[in-house]
Amino acid sequence: MFFYRILGFQWVVSEVESFVLRYKLRVRMVPVSYKLFVFSLGLVIGGSVMFVHSSYPLIVGENKIVVENIRIETVQAKAPEIEKEKTIEEKIADTFPENPSIMLAVAKAESGLNPLATNRNKNGTRDIGLMMINSVHGYDDLEMFDVDKNLKAARKIYDSQGITAWAAFNNNSYKQFLK
Repeated sequence: MFFYRILGFQWVVSEVESFVLRYKLRVRMVPVSYKLFVFSLGLVIGGSVMFVHSSYPLIVGENKIVVENIRIETVQAKAPEIEKEKTIEEKIADTFPENPSIMLAVAKAESGLNPLATNRNKNGTRDIGLMMINSVHGYDDLEMFDVDKNLKAARKIYDSQGITAWAAFNNNSYKQFLK
């Protein structure tokens, strides 16, 4: 004989899988809502256990359980494939496919590939982020610390002004970073 006790319910199951439900719930002076919750939870769990341990025929085979024409198969769990985060160099190459090595060298010269780089210019403007986007372009300063948003802004500037928008290109300081 097997005994199951969950939240005050007791089940007695014999070898032939018939069972008797005995209710033993001792409740102290607690709010009515708590008593109702415990009772309801007991009924839900009790109903589940009654279904599983009922006298329906169970056939347990190799990784298969059949419960009255319901087939349940066990499956090997696999971890979801997580896409690898791209490096800053890969993101620059994706953003500027026409000349990735030059734009990578410009980024190294401008910010040292530091997405948190800042510079205050003599005229009061600020250069911010990986590609040192100037505040005159109207982008939010905090957003320019995000690599993806900084590169998106850099692409727009590149499309409208060309590569000469970056001082590192104009003064040739980028050349020391070319490979």
